[in-house]
Parts: sequence; structure tokens; C-alpha cells
Amino acid sequence: MADTVSPSFLDAIAHINWQLEAGLHDEAREAFEHALTTLATTEDLHRLVRLADTFTHAPYLSARAQLRSVWRRADPDLRAWLDLFVTRTDPGLYRHTDSLPGWITTVPLTAIESNLRRVLATDDTPVLNREPATGTEIAAKRARRQPEHIEAITTKRRPVHEDRGVTDYIRTRFLLDTDRPYEPSLWDRHYVRQVGEQVRVERDRAGARTREDFDADAIARTRTGLDIRDDDRPAFLTNGNGLDYDHTTLPPLQGWVCVHCFGERACSDHFRTDTTGQRLSDDGLCQHCRDHNRTKIAALPPGFTLADEVAAYCQHLTDHYPAAAPALLLDLQQRSTRVVAGLVMAYRDRAAQPSRSSTPITTLTAVQLRTGRCCSCHTHCRDIDIDDLCGECRDLYRTAA
Repeated sequence: MADTVSPSFLDAIAHINWQLEAGLHDEAREAFEHALTTLATTEDLHRLVRLADTFTHAPYLSARAQLRSVWRRADPDLRAWLDLFVTRTDPGLYRHTDSLPGWITTVPLTAIESNLRRVLATDDTPVLNREPATGTEIAAKRARRQPEHIEAITTKRRPVHEDRGVTDYIRTRFLLDTDRPYEPSLWDRHYVRQVGEQVRVERDRAGARTREDFDADAIARTRTGLDIRDDDRPAFLTNGNGLDYDHTTLPPLQGWVCVHCFGERACSDHFRTDTTGQRLSDDGLCQHCRDHNRTKIAALPPGFTLADEVAAYCQHLTDHYPAAAPALLLDLQQRSTRVVAGLVMAYRDRAAQPSRSSTPITTLTAVQLRTGRCCSCHTHCRDIDIDDLCGECRDLYRTAA
């Protein structure tokens, strides 16, 4: 840097510094514009550009170290110029590439193994990668299937560029009202054990005395944030192991039980034919109760379907055992095939509606089921519906429909 600075330009900068300290910002701005356009020479502007580039391409501490090195090798006039123009605080010109706003990308669903959209953004504000609450997710799924929502989506015109408010929401507050989606896995338990071993090794290397009751696993759980047990075996209850020996020794019931004695029936009690070979509708009784003329299900007209039989069977339990009917229907759903379980689910859904509770249900449309993982209990290989809910969890979120 050659010594070609105009004295009038230095005097103007010194006067601008006094105006800034006095709070005359408007006057200082006008004086600085006049100094750059009228008083500054080409060499003055070249020096200022090089000084600004130094603070722009390197952090403040690195730029200050570079300028200090230049100051030590410079002549007295250049030192005076640097003392006047170099700022004593970070001007904020340097911005790392990681802190610049980045494009928002969507991870493919096959990559994250979830039906939720994960949004990744590079920003100063950390984005929590969480899933929405199960109730919120199910309510959104059911709302998206409504005709008015489908019509609104098909007729909506999206803007070419998203609004800044939408972008800020995605980066800062998206999916914050969430709960923990998954239970600790086997890897989490191994991870806690490994951190616990590291805690013990650190104490041994430091020469610290470790007592026998020292709980390294508690420190590992605090460090990792995983509050899980170190024992792989199921936890015992306070007052015993919680095993119902009477219920365990009994074999599970099969098929549709008798509507009077609730005992297991033979296949011949369910599939009966008349003298012409035509199949009769199920009367819901076992042979013993049928011989004693117990109350049975009314016969259906010829041409009945499986849905008609399931509706008549469930309606009979609801009419004669209103208090026990929910538990009886749930048991029937759990021990039935996928088609029958879908029909029982449809009956329970319609029976839960207050407007139809007093009206007999005669027609059913089976709930479509498939094998997958429940989005509420996260159990694999279960029969789930269109909302990704198993039979047990479907009852918990029926009120969200």
C-alpha cells in the first residue's frame, strides 16, 4: 500500500467519526458520500476495497491478524492509516457458507421408512427432526380424504415462489408439537452400555477411585439422553410378575362363540344346511344351547352374504349384552380372519356414532386391512387400516374421525 492518501480525505473521515460518536448519523452518511465521491482518490478507494475484502473473505480474528502483520511491516504513514480505518469490532462482513440460506430438500419416503415428509434445511436456527403427534397425523389423514379438501387441492394454484413466512416456518417451527415416535431399540441399549464403559475407562485413566456402587449407566443415560434399562429381560412388577396363570393355561377360543353360553362351537354349529343342501344363516348357538331352545339369532333371508351374517351376529350381542358387547366384539375382531375383522371394525365404527346407536345395523362395508406397522404402537406385521392403525389403536383415535 503506497502513501498516496489525500489529507483532506483523512480529515473528512476523522470528522465523520466525530459525527457518529455524537449521534449525527444522517449528517455522517451525507459526509461519507461526499468524501467518497469528491475527496477520495483512486488509490483511496482501492485501499478501502482491499480492506473490505480482507474482512469479507476471512473471519474477524483472522482478518485482524493479517492486518496486524501488514501493520508491523508498514511505514509510519501506512500505520497511521490502518490505525484510523481498521475497525476495533467485528464489522459482520464475513459469512460462512454453512450459515447462508440453503435450499430446502425433501428426503424420499423410501429413504426414511416413514410416511411423513422430512424437511432438511441449512440455517443458523437448528431444525428439530421430529414427527407429528399420532393424533395430529391421523386427523390430518382423515381430513385429506374429505371431498372438500380434495376439491380445494385440485383447484388451488400454488405460487411460483413460496412466501418468506412459509420458508421461515419450515426452518424454525415445523413439526415442533410432537412426541417421541419410537421406543428405544436394541442399538440404543448397546450405545448406552458403550458410553458407560467409556465412563469407567475415563475414571481409570484419571486415577480416580471407583466405588462398587458407582452407577456408570446413569451417567451414560444422562449423556446420551436415552432413559432405558440396561437389562434386556422384561421388567418385573412391584407386587409380582403380573402373569395371569388361570388365563395363560386356558387355550384361546376359536371362531364365533355361542351367543348364550359363550363357549367355543364346532364348525358344524356354524355351517349348517337345510334338507335341500342350501346353507342356513348362523343362529349363533352351539348344539347344546340349540337343543335347549336358547335365544338365537333370527334367520336371514336366502341370498345373505358374509357381511349380513357378521352384522346380525354383532347386532345380537349389542342388543342382548350392551355392557359386555364392546369387549365381546373386540375379542371377535382379534381372533377372526382379515375379512371378518374388517367387517367387525366397520360395525364398531358405525355403532360408536351417536346418531346410529339406536338403529339396527344391517349392511356393512369391510374396512380394508393390510399388513404393516402401526403408526401409534409401532408394532410390525399387524393388520392396519387406511390410517395405518391396528385394531387396538383404532379405538383410541376413533374420536378424531
